[in-house]
Amino acid sequence: MIKIHPSSMSQASDEGDGPLEVRTVFPQWRSVFATLVIVLGIILVVALPQQSHEAKAAVIILATALLWVTEAMPLMVSALLPAILFPLSGLLTMKAVCKEYFNDISMLMLATFLMAASVEECNLHRRIALKILSVLGRGEALLILGAMLTTWKLSMFMSNTATCAMMLPIIGAIIDSLRKIQKEGERQGIIALKIKVKHDGNLPPHQDDLPDYPGNDGDQEEEEDTEYAFKNDSPDFQWFCKGLILSIPYGASIGGIATLTGTPPNFVFKGYFDKTYGTRPGVPIVDYGRWMSFAYLLSLIVVVIGWHVLVLMYARRSYFALFLRLIRRITGKPLPPDIQEEDKKWSYINKTIRIQYDKLGSFRFPEVVLLIEIIGLVLLWLFKNPSGMKGWADVHRDMMGGDSIYLTDAWIVLLVSLSLFIIPNDNPFLGSRICKPPPGRKLQRSAKLLSLSAVVRKTPWDVIFLLGGGYAIAYGCEKSGLSKALADSFSFLEGQNRVVIALVISLLVACLTEVASNTASTTLLMPVLSSMSEGLKLNPLYLMVTGTVSASLAFCLPSATGPNALVFTFKQIKVLDMVRTGVFMNLLSVLVVVMGVSTWTSAILDITDVYPDWAKDPSTLNTTLG
Repeated sequence: MIKIHPSSMSQASDEGDGPLEVRTVFPQWRSVFATLVIVLGIILVVALPQQSHEAKAAVIILATALLWVTEAMPLMVSALLPAILFPLSGLLTMKAVCKEYFNDISMLMLATFLMAASVEECNLHRRIALKILSVLGRGEALLILGAMLTTWKLSMFMSNTATCAMMLPIIGAIIDSLRKIQKEGERQGIIALKIKVKHDGNLPPHQDDLPDYPGNDGDQEEEEDTEYAFKNDSPDFQWFCKGLILSIPYGASIGGIATLTGTPPNFVFKGYFDKTYGTRPGVPIVDYGRWMSFAYLLSLIVVVIGWHVLVLMYARRSYFALFLRLIRRITGKPLPPDIQEEDKKWSYINKTIRIQYDKLGSFRFPEVVLLIEIIGLVLLWLFKNPSGMKGWADVHRDMMGGDSIYLTDAWIVLLVSLSLFIIPNDNPFLGSRICKPPPGRKLQRSAKLLSLSAVVRKTPWDVIFLLGGGYAIAYGCEKSGLSKALADSFSFLEGQNRVVIALVISLLVACLTEVASNTASTTLLMPVLSSMSEGLKLNPLYLMVTGTVSASLAFCLPSATGPNALVFTFKQIKVLDMVRTGVFMNLLSVLVVVMGVSTWTSAILDITDVYPDWAKDPSTLNTTLG
């Protein structure tokens, strides 16, 4: 793969002679490595005996994972490898594999991308970004905390993938705003504090010279190549941006744990548990409220630990400064000079952000419409089929006379996103006080909130293929029997302490969901864990809740979850960045899950060391492991 650097193109054009200078994005050894992996994968899946279904699936997963981790090829291209190897191995037909590359979740992602593109087109995300910055723009650590907590809270009630897709453009705007402010500060000597903020809180007299932002009352500036802009940033700023971006998918995955409807694995657990044990006398009821009573605290502890991991890796200096400020405030001692200077820098940046936010003026018509649509979208998601009452999707199902819900999250966001191509970009009732035209601009009455050109330009199609590759791998694991074989390997735990058993299960499930869909993994593991509980003489809830929560602890690979795949819309994020951070997240989160399930969760769900009577009926259990 070859990319022409813009500067080299302009240089060659000016000189008029010589070939264009090009840069090879992937060094030669990576091309050789990718070729070897693909060739060896083809040879192995063909040479292995036809009965070795599990071995063939393992080869395909290993080959794809190697290309993803090393980035020997673009992630989108590597995600197509399962579509080549699964049919060649005889495990799946090409038709079956291709169906996995675009399903209901893919439609959810595409429709959410349309919403996000419209938000970017009208610069609503910039308004939101500047508002968040004005509240939390007091340091790098607090900024990561604000981004992570916002995503964590939203993902409890919305799709994790949809939440992440809506948050990432806002984070992009925050990074862009910080970059512009810091560069302007460096130009004027502000970052170096050559100009001090006046003691009365007023800005220096040169505040009016600060640059306008896109979407303000100036001309729309040309879009900058964010990949090249990122490479021109200082190493410290690049490192901080990685942590800020990764806080979004991590917050989305952790937030889904907190509620019974927060993520699909929780649905899988609820359905299997009620079907298998729900009619037995004495069985504990696991409803929305009871799940949240233990899972919310579990999720809160994990998100706090996740924030500590991110700031210690990507904003360590800002993290320690927070505690130093608190200690010095309690003791009444002055702060060290370097922290005082840092506070002055962020104070100036915060005031500058507020100035830029004020320049945006009142909400424009496209922003008002999009806010209404986003609020309506969230309400439709929340009341689709809420716990304890009939939702509008349940009413529709009853009207159609079906057994399952026809209208999913993807249908909702697709309906809302299609309206963006119909609603005009300007107010048809100009003259109202709220919706007034931007100063100095002529409105184009034929323009809509979203155009096809904006969709083509802003939609990250490679992420859709990346997630599709993950679903293809998960389907191949299920059909080949590899996932079942991995789950059956838990039989060696018989006779061990229950905390040790929970720790091993949590680790293995967290690793399994890195290469397979967490929904598919949970679906396969529920009957196995139920059977294990009888063989190990443990309460089924102890193993099943541990496995279900651990299925959401997938922080290492882009194929693990939709939010993990979405984060690669930022080209500066590499797979190794996610792996490096995700390893610590996985290990610490697993410890929290085991601690939580073994303590307060066991108390809430009445889980003891005694095998419960309601689980002893052999007609409700699978064959034991003994």
